[in-house]
Formats: sequence, structure tokens, C-alpha cells
Amino acid sequence: MDMKSSEICIIGAGMAGLSCGAALAQAGRDVRVIDKGRGPGGRMAARRAEIAGETVAFDHGAQYFTARDPAFRAAVSEWEAMGVVARWEAASASSEDPAFVGVPGMNGPIRAMAEPLAVDWSVRAERLYREGANWRIES
Repeated sequence: MDMKSSEICIIGAGMAGLSCGAALAQAGRDVRVIDKGRGPGGRMAARRAEIAGETVAFDHGAQYFTARDPAFRAAVSEWEAMGVVARWEAASASSEDPAFVGVPGMNGPIRAMAEPLAVDWSVRAERLYREGANWRIES
């Protein structure tokens, strides 16, 4: 697959990869993210399946998440204002930290994180190799 050359390529569009990509892009770096899936998610992915002729979607990773770190709390507050996360009171009752779920599925905030970034979906990194002063990813 022929993709635009970038200064930095991140493999994986889960929360960690997208967080890294956003921070680097905000610092002015030329970043591209590749992911083998059809959309963002990682451990917060949603899956689709056909059951009795009907397509259904379901979360298959994290059930909920909490936010203890101040920087992450700030991000979660932004997501809450955007409507891509909501508090989950049932899980919050058993902990001093509020619990959150993605809206409409757990990949809601991950989709929001991916939007401003250059992401190529359905691209599997097969091989990483050095070519002169540069690194190349074969996909």
C-alpha cells in the first residue's frame, strides 16, 4: 500500500497510539497512524456481527474506565461535554472514582480522538526496516 510519507508513524489506533499521535501533532510533528482494524478502538473496540440476518454491535473490551490522573480527567471532561462518554452510576457506586462508558459504545471517545489525525485503516504493519537514515514500514 502506498501511503503518504510522514515524519512519525504510529502503529495502532487504540487510546495509547491516538494519545501519542495527538500530543506529537500538537507539538507540530508530521504524524500518521496506521491500524489493522476498520476503525479505532484497541481495548475499547466495538465489534459488529450478523445474527439472524440483522447486524448488531457490541463492546468486547473494557466495560468501563475511571479517571484518576488530572490530565486524563481533563480529557474525560472534554469527552463528556462532547457527548462521547457518560458516567456509569452502577459502577461508580462501588468506588470513590466515577466510572465512565463510551457513547454510543466504548469506542466513542476513541473515535473522537482519531478524527483530527491522519489515520489509515485496514493497514497491517508487516515489517519494519532501516533504509539509510530513515525507518520504513512495509504493509
